[in-house]
Amino acid sequence: MLRLVALLSPLSLLVVGCGEGDDAAGTGEVSAVAAVYPLAWLAEQVAPDVRVTPLNAGGLEAHDLEMTPDQRQVIETSDVVLFVGDIGYQPQVEAAVDAARGKVVSLAEVAGTERLLAPAEDPHGHQGDEHASGAGEAGEGGEAGEEPHAGEEPHAGEEEATVDPHIWFDPQVMADAAGRAGEAFAAADPANAATYRSNAEELQGQLRRLEAELAELLGGPCRHQEAIVSHQAYAYLLEPFGFAQHGVTGIDPEAGVSSAELAELVGEIRAEGFEYVLTEPVEGRDGAETVAREAGVELLEISPLDAVTEDQAEVGLVGLVRDQAEQFALALGC
Repeated sequence: MLRLVALLSPLSLLVVGCGEGDDAAGTGEVSAVAAVYPLAWLAEQVAPDVRVTPLNAGGLEAHDLEMTPDQRQVIETSDVVLFVGDIGYQPQVEAAVDAARGKVVSLAEVAGTERLLAPAEDPHGHQGDEHASGAGEAGEGGEAGEEPHAGEEPHAGEEEATVDPHIWFDPQVMADAAGRAGEAFAAADPANAATYRSNAEELQGQLRRLEAELAELLGGPCRHQEAIVSHQAYAYLLEPFGFAQHGVTGIDPEAGVSSAELAELVGEIRAEGFEYVLTEPVEGRDGAETVAREAGVELLEISPLDAVTEDQAEVGLVGLVRDQAEQFALALGC
């Protein structure tokens, strides 16, 4: 599964690290590995002199990433490992983390069950969808998708995801993850512990300012309470402000959609007076373009940010999340 974007940021050009945690403190050769772009970015901010290896470099699709033996070795030998968590999002990564000898940072664990969201309900009612079907499990006692918070994390290797994996859109969680990463790097490289902790504190300040900026963009009165998106990946960005997302596809970007379903969505756009459809470069784009054309509305470009282009990487995660919020503010009429 190759995404048609190029992850050519400096992250993708860094040398794979092979040092073990105990040796790294004495040599200064510290290495880290990150499962998705937002975590690789976070690691670089906290530890800019550390070698960071992103697992989905080169534009690899992050969902269900199929790992190579070399990637498994990097996870086993890196001093710090950052991954999304044992949530069924990247089963092979989650299984490999069990063998990691370095310090592990799980974004889902940092968030805790109170801040994790269940996958958005499949907008077309598909059954057996690997990602969308987990919503029913997370929301016990109600229909799938009603309960916004996920239950306890499942163990790696389970087939169905019960957590929306796009946690990096929550600045508060990312700020907490920065602190956790600072401690992980400090433990792996005690000689530079003060620097890692200072960098983490500075990064936390940036993320808290981002949280305030998002409130300015999305916290006021808006014309619509729902946005039409190509792929339902934006709950952590929208839900804190009371907004919903209606996707051409659900949490699984590879889920199919019929002509009748597209026609139904066109009808909704016309009935609600929506002016925009938000679409990603690849995931659900064909359907989004069809819907926008048939409804006579404009397309706005967005990104789930698990993998980014070279130009996006130069902006950095804080700026990229802000960019997505600006697009949603326009679509929602805020």
